[in-house]
Amino acid sequence: MDLDQQLINLINEAPEYGVPAIIMEQGVIPVISAYAHQLDYSSYYLRQNLEDNLILTILGSDKNPDIEKKVIYAFPTVEDAAEFPDSKDNDANLVAQEVPVSQILFQMFTMKGVDSVIFVEKPENYQQSKEIYCEKLQTAIQQTLTNFINANSSQIV
Repeated sequence: MDLDQQLINLINEAPEYGVPAIIMEQGVIPVISAYAHQLDYSSYYLRQNLEDNLILTILGSDKNPDIEKKVIYAFPTVEDAAEFPDSKDNDANLVAQEVPVSQILFQMFTMKGVDSVIFVEKPENYQQSKEIYCEKLQTAIQQTLTNFINANSSQIV
């Protein structure tokens, strides 16, 4: 499914998320669309356990061992998700689920305890990736929503 159709689906599904369609269309979709256009694929594979929980990877720094961040990897192919180096230990308990990019970005708006999603852009090359920080995405959506609401406060019921 192409990105435009994904965005239309999000607008149509907005009431299921407890969000008025106009808020989704004017406040959320512009940000999701902007971020999605920076990525190479219309869908990615996310690693999950058998209970459908996303697999978090904790990354650390040699220079600052006290600093770590929690990330979710999004892969362009199911093979990349399966062959990711930290997948080997839990291989039998992991599945790769294909998820539209718009849905991943929308979910990032509500994620707690996750710092970013790393979108692997080149199959078999984990160094070629784009990292999107949840906080930056959340801030952008909140700002767009605030601007929309302030501009249309008399029309929103």
